[in-house]
Amino acid sequence: MNIRQPAFAGQFYDSSPSSCRHHVEKLLESVTLPDDLPRTLRGGLVPHAGWMFSGVIAAKTFTALAKAGPLESVVIFGADHGGSVLMGEVYDSGVWRTPLGDVPVDDQLARELSAGQELLRPNPTAHSFEHSIEVQLPILQALSPNCRIVPISVPPSDDAAAIGKLVGKTLAGNFPNVRVICSSDLTHHGGHFGNPGGHGEIGEQWSRKNDRRLLGLLETLDAEAIVPESAANHNACGAGAIAACLAACREMGATRGICLEYTNSYVITQQMYPGHTDDTTVGYASAVFA
Repeated sequence: MNIRQPAFAGQFYDSSPSSCRHHVEKLLESVTLPDDLPRTLRGGLVPHAGWMFSGVIAAKTFTALAKAGPLESVVIFGADHGGSVLMGEVYDSGVWRTPLGDVPVDDQLARELSAGQELLRPNPTAHSFEHSIEVQLPILQALSPNCRIVPISVPPSDDAAAIGKLVGKTLAGNFPNVRVICSSDLTHHGGHFGNPGGHGEIGEQWSRKNDRRLLGLLETLDAEAIVPESAANHNACGAGAIAACLAACREMGATRGICLEYTNSYVITQQMYPGHTDDTTVGYASAVFA
């Protein structure tokens, strides 16, 4: 059996079972949602930084989806930080291990999604050193202990939206209750990322405007525009994952995206350490697709 061992426990989130559970419960307890969310939600966007920065933002997306209906099986489109992903790389069987236990892969769904598709293939090894899906799983476990997953890494390529469209068609036809998640942070600015928009608060405002462009595309589900936008303005590290998710949700009947919360690491760092001189700004958003 394939067992995807936790590669980033102790870095992005807690490695001990008790600390991990305590932390994730605190994240979920802190979530507040608007009262007017649509009753049907097809999917959502989560960030994937360390939990101290973006954990509550990710927890908000999962909580909104769970409120709309049980999370029994979830397709999670992940980013490609290593640059080695060539197509939709599907982790098609086995489990993903976390400090809270094992999350089973929905192998039947994984086979359905990748069978006979030129843009999707079974390839568990593509997920070995990628954190964008892993950091979500303890949150999902705490919220929906029996949920199964289909992890799919997606490159920021011209095929990303087409990959999502294929997934969405299969889900709409045979698995209408499955939800779709994309994992991506937004603009990376300042520090070792460079400062094209300036330093300090000026750079933070520049990053916020840069992210607003991409969030506008999310709100209209413009899957095909995501990768070109990100390539031009560097406002998503998981552009392929976002494009695939928007396209899949469109196929499942979604017509709009709703941004539930936006923040960035500069704001969070200043809240924790007022006057801190590090001006690194990484954007984080929670969004759902209805």
